[in-house]
Amino acid sequence: MEIIEVGDLIRKGIEDAEVIVEGEGCSFSVVVVSIRFAACSLLKKQQMVLDTVKEPLATGELHAITVKAYTPEEWARLS
Repeated sequence: MEIIEVGDLIRKGIEDAEVIVEGEGCSFSVVVVSIRFAACSLLKKQQMVLDTVKEPLATGELHAITVKAYTPEEWARLS
């Protein structure tokens, strides 16, 4: 998969998301920032992102993905 494809899948599933993707081949790390993560646990945030790429994960097209998910407020504090 390409970086752009991973980003597009996540943006399609979480429409308001700001997505930063790094990696190559079939292993990527992503940072996803979305208002939809408000009031969600860390696990729930990660599950929401992983749900957007479940098909390529199931087929092996995407082998490994590391997810960091933040609300806009959490992201602003880190920046």
